[in-house]
Amino acid sequence: EAHLNPASVKGLGIDKNHEKRLAIGLSRPKVRYLLDLSDKFGDGSLSNEKLRRMKDIEVVEALCKVKGLGEWSVQMFMMFSLGRPDILPVGDLVVRKAFKRLYEMEVGPDAETEVEELPGRNDLLRIANSWRPYRTIGSWYMWHVVETKEAAYTFGC
Repeated sequence: EAHLNPASVKGLGIDKNHEKRLAIGLSRPKVRYLLDLSDKFGDGSLSNEKLRRMKDIEVVEALCKVKGLGEWSVQMFMMFSLGRPDILPVGDLVVRKAFKRLYEMEVGPDAETEVEELPGRNDLLRIANSWRPYRTIGSWYMWHVVETKEAAYTFGC
């Protein structure tokens, strides 16, 4: 069983070996992101233990400093790797579509599920405020609303 750590990531040589990088399916930018994350774990500014102890906002702030990681990626990490119960991925397209369907939000003149016609961050935060401290579970339901025919039938979508 292989264990990844900063030294083993650097030892892969993926930053210099084009064939190896392609063989494992990494683009040049993804290699830079992986090496930046590895550097931050290597110098101690990040660690699994530190991330587990941080408040949600602190995790977002710390991980968004890593090249290639944005708010959505960090929120997915917090939900699925750290098991945080109160995460609402307001930038997630499927979650936004589900809010629109479930809450019958008419955002634009011919509001379907076009990206520019979906509810925004503040709308989602306002509606989901009553879900606290379990917005992660609410988000799972939002994915279910859009991604299953049964949910679409149940909710009349």
